[in-house]
Amino acid sequence: MNNRIIGKITSIGLHGIIADVYDGLGNYINTLDGVRFIGEVGSYVSIYEVGRIIIAEVIGVDEKTLISASNDMHKPNSRRQIYLNLVGEIVNDNFIFGVSKLPLIFSEIHIISEKELSHMLEVEKDEVLTDNAQNTRAVLLPIGKSAFFPDYDVKINIDKFFGFHFAVFGNTGAGKSNTLARIVQKIFEKVNYSAKGAKFVIIDSNGEYSTAFSQINKNNSDINYSLKIADDGKSNKLEIPVWALSADDWAVLLHASEKTQIPVLKRAIDIAKIFYSDSTENETVKDHILSSTLLGIINSSDSSPSKVDKLKAILTRFGTTNVSMDSQTSKGNLGEIIKISYGAMNDERAAITYLTQFVRPDLITNSLSGKFVPYDLEQFILAVDFATLYEGSISSQRIQEYTATLSTRLQTIRDGIQGKLLTKTSFSTVDEYINDLLGQNQIVDVDISTLDDASAEVVTKVLAKLILDYLKRQEKKANMPVNFIIEEAHRFVKNESNYGAVGYNVFERIAKEGRKFGMLLGISSQRPSELSKTVVSQCSNFIIHRVQNPDDLQYISRMVPYINQNSIDRLTYLQTGNALVFGSAINLPTLTIFEQANPKTDSENAKISEKWYVE
Repeated sequence: MNNRIIGKITSIGLHGIIADVYDGLGNYINTLDGVRFIGEVGSYVSIYEVGRIIIAEVIGVDEKTLISASNDMHKPNSRRQIYLNLVGEIVNDNFIFGVSKLPLIFSEIHIISEKELSHMLEVEKDEVLTDNAQNTRAVLLPIGKSAFFPDYDVKINIDKFFGFHFAVFGNTGAGKSNTLARIVQKIFEKVNYSAKGAKFVIIDSNGEYSTAFSQINKNNSDINYSLKIADDGKSNKLEIPVWALSADDWAVLLHASEKTQIPVLKRAIDIAKIFYSDSTENETVKDHILSSTLLGIINSSDSSPSKVDKLKAILTRFGTTNVSMDSQTSKGNLGEIIKISYGAMNDERAAITYLTQFVRPDLITNSLSGKFVPYDLEQFILAVDFATLYEGSISSQRIQEYTATLSTRLQTIRDGIQGKLLTKTSFSTVDEYINDLLGQNQIVDVDISTLDDASAEVVTKVLAKLILDYLKRQEKKANMPVNFIIEEAHRFVKNESNYGAVGYNVFERIAKEGRKFGMLLGISSQRPSELSKTVVSQCSNFIIHRVQNPDDLQYISRMVPYINQNSIDRLTYLQTGNALVFGSAINLPTLTIFEQANPKTDSENAKISEKWYVE
């Protein structure tokens, strides 16, 4: 008997495939490849047929009792049964995930051989020669060791893993951060023909990656690492161009209501773009908006002194050539005729007559959503005040009541850490900003650990949207791929149906459209059930650490392809640092042991007894 044959298939049916292990075999056998265990759950066996080798995973072991029919007093014997899950087949030395047809009953099962493992785990051809045949380029990336075959590295196909969206799931403390850090470190270990073209933007929600990547440049001088911190007083402070925020971003940041406050924010952004632009194209529009607002104030029920204060404030800040304090009317300059004299304006009628000539009810302003005009936070706050008055002049005088909380929150943001974060910056276009952010850097670590949830969500969404739009504008599609990795993704990539003012979720758009432009998501989360179903469904590769929450397990079983109930059950008892890796970038789902990142991430558990019991 071949020393690798351990049994034969005795049942193929509704309960799966069952094989009997031959009598006389112990728990292990010696093969030409070394010692192999028999019936170890999670190990693999092979079934030989003409033209193919079927690979199956052992998913369970049971005892089958044997009683002799000829002698009722005969002592019962037992035999081991193993339950198999068909994984794939090897044809012409190539492993294919999935099988074309079921094996035949009574087919013999074999302990898998070294050669077959090599085909399955794809341990060869890590690198290929470049076009000039002078160097080699990496095509496979070793990410860890097989838990069942420790002599073998688990390798992922670089194109199929990083060229698509991927997800990392697991409970807190299961090893997600270490896994991500170690994978990125492995990418940049190659010195000759380095990964200089890589672009990783990591949203570091807990500030734990700076230590892990601090030695990247020392180990490989070709690689540059940039740390951006969302905190004031730092030389590498993160800045977000306030003029790049959309109405949807402001709505999240200010908790704006859809019906009353978002229209004001949209109007404020348009006003800021029109009035802070150096272009003279919009003079007619400026005069229309300004005159309409001023007329609305004059015709309001406010007291004359209150009206004049508002008029002067707007004219001083937003005055144009035609409509300003110095504009000449038939009764003198505008500043003079709106002055208060004996509790009333000097000549309210003359002011109304002069301003009315600039009002253009037929004027429909063009959409300015695609244009960027640099302005700072203080200027935006003024634009919001202006927009509030303008909306009041054309719709309801009560608009100021509806937007009072908006103004208060804006003042709070200006005075807090967000006010230091949202700046005009030194850039005049988004392309300049993104070019500076990415530049010659291969890794950009965006530390948002000091921000509250609303601010962190806005930063993450704005950066993602700016990079996506930047990549869309490139002449050649996907010429500069960017891997956008989000830690604690459940905080930002939410499963929500209300998409706000813009009408879409930027991460869902990236998940569906980003790949063709080179915008590739990597999401890491301890609560996968709270993530957007659309985003998860678009992920092609998964690394799943220990997961114990029943809701999350059920969600994974529904949303993740290639995974069966046996694999789901296994997730509940995985050791820290171990994960099930599967997807299009690896031949078959593989339980992987990840090395400790070196240097480590700053994510260790608190040493309670050491901190409690002190001298």
